[in-house]
Amino acid sequence: MTVSSTTTKRSVDGDGTNDTFSYNFKIFDDDDITVIIRTDSTGAETTKTKTTHYTVTGVGSASGGNVVFTSGNIPAATETVVLLRTTARTQLTDYVANDPFPAATHEDALDKLTFIAQELEEQIGRSLKVSQTNVIATSEFTADATARANKLLGFDGSGDLTVTEGKVDTVTASASAVSAGGTPTATATYTASSGALALAFGVVTGATGATGHSAGLQMTFNTSTSDADPGAGKLALNNGTIASVTEMYFDDVDDNGATISTFVQSFDDAVNSTARGIIHIEKEGTPATFALFKVTGAVTNASGYTKVPVGHLASNGSFSNSDGIRVDFSYSGSDGSAGGGLSDVVGDTSPQLGGDLDMNGNDIVTTSNADIELNPNGTGKTVLKGNTNPGTLVFNCESNTHGQTVKAQLHTAGVTNTLTLPAGGDGELVSTVATQQLTNKTIPDDEKLFFGTGNDGYIEYDENGDDRLKIGGTNIEFEKSVIGATDTDTSNTGSVTLDFDANQNFVLTLTGNVTLANPSTEKVGQSGFIVLIQDGTGSRTLSLGTDYETAGGSGITLSTAASATDIVPYVVAASNRILLGAPQLAFA
Repeated sequence: MTVSSTTTKRSVDGDGTNDTFSYNFKIFDDDDITVIIRTDSTGAETTKTKTTHYTVTGVGSASGGNVVFTSGNIPAATETVVLLRTTARTQLTDYVANDPFPAATHEDALDKLTFIAQELEEQIGRSLKVSQTNVIATSEFTADATARANKLLGFDGSGDLTVTEGKVDTVTASASAVSAGGTPTATATYTASSGALALAFGVVTGATGATGHSAGLQMTFNTSTSDADPGAGKLALNNGTIASVTEMYFDDVDDNGATISTFVQSFDDAVNSTARGIIHIEKEGTPATFALFKVTGAVTNASGYTKVPVGHLASNGSFSNSDGIRVDFSYSGSDGSAGGGLSDVVGDTSPQLGGDLDMNGNDIVTTSNADIELNPNGTGKTVLKGNTNPGTLVFNCESNTHGQTVKAQLHTAGVTNTLTLPAGGDGELVSTVATQQLTNKTIPDDEKLFFGTGNDGYIEYDENGDDRLKIGGTNIEFEKSVIGATDTDTSNTGSVTLDFDANQNFVLTLTGNVTLANPSTEKVGQSGFIVLIQDGTGSRTLSLGTDYETAGGSGITLSTAASATDIVPYVVAASNRILLGAPQLAFA
């Protein structure tokens, strides 16, 4: 193959989950790739072992393959995976005399040499070197290892490499404390670039006295979760998971043998509906390991120990059996006495509300089937105000799963309507729900049922006049082939299908020769007129589909004059038989 890429390595961040990392260069053997894990925080590099830590796929593929880490060796999120091609510097190609020229073998050998050259170039690129215009007379040391030992690499007066003893221009000294019982230390650090020598001494300090106990009850943690005396000087919890603890068990004495039962049993003295007090336990010497609880109810004086009901607030870390712990308790303030207004609604039969009543998402309910009455004074009204939505009143069913809604119009409507309930009778208001039937509802004589926002149409029974059912309005139109429904089409040419389902009459302006195609929506007994108007050109012809019949089968011959109007009556005799009468021709 041709070698068009100079890529010899790839670096990819680990994430603790991904076990497969791709490489995009060709290798001849799975030993030709070196896998290095670099620790991001320290820069430490570890070369991994094939089979033990990973396997390799894609050997011989021009596009590369994958390095797949074995279970337990997946790179962490704090590590970087480096895949480095390291082709073996061997020559294994052997040509046999008088055999055909092995082109593929020869090309692989050239590729291998190219890979080795690329890898050497990559290594040289990471080496210290002088620029192309600089000259060093000699880059070899004539001094042997003994002569170079404990020397510094430097340059002589000619700029050539040499070894030197170095020199000290400045000396600094510092001292630090070594814990009691430790060994004194002394170090010297030389910086050749500046000629600075730094001396550091570690001086042993005196012994530190024992740490005294911090304030609070001194107790010992017991990992038992049983409702029982945890033992002298001990504290236990009713759950091994700190966040799930609901009760604490205090022995009657602390670690020093002092009686603490009276103090612990006072943890519920405060009358507070939220928390009667706060208990804080902390691991001795490790303040970061703690648990914080609130006292949620009355404590119980058990035999030799006290039970305290609690709720978890916060915690960190975990406690082990026999850990020394410190216990602190803080009382909560008691609830204040009931104030005025609605807080005294039970005792006050007419409480006064000085501001808005915020229910905080709760309901107003009564007991014993009592009513809730909204009773405005005088001419006052009960108003359901809008907020982000129009004012809404919902009447739910007894299961509160569905109901009826009365909602005001949007502000953009700009109108105010009045809904007046009908007087007398046990009649029901008609729902707007589509499935609701309007049954036995009477509109009084000579009264109209109006439609539209502008009363554009109405239905009226005129009993006191001519005893007729009237349908009136500015524009009356009947759908579904009822009387008067007319289809007016000002442009018709080619095949035209009449919609008898929606119209009774048809007015067609012919802008070309027209064929009436067989319809599918005609109704038996349906009748009406087909009006055919010649356009400004005239001489348009009319052809008929097989469903249309004329007397003697002679068809229809239209007037030819421009703008001439012909009227053809029809009646539907069957679903596929439309009888056409004699046309009335040449209406100007």
